[in-house]
Amino acid sequence: MKKIWERIVPLAKADREWDIRFWQAQSASMRFKTAWEMLEDFYKLRGKKVDARSFRLQRTAENFKQA
Repeated sequence: MKKIWERIVPLAKADREWDIRFWQAQSASMRFKTAWEMLEDFYKLRGKKVDARSFRLQRTAENFKQA
């Protein structure tokens, strides 16, 4: 049976605690699946081709050296 999480609060009282508890209660595979779906939606909304190569992580560091 699917469990439904819901929280209704005034925007002024909204904090991240509920979001953090919700996502931590999900399995790693579910979080990954949801993130992937969000990426696909982002690309589709902008009219871009949805391609796995487009979703590669950007590399900002090439190597590390011990100081």
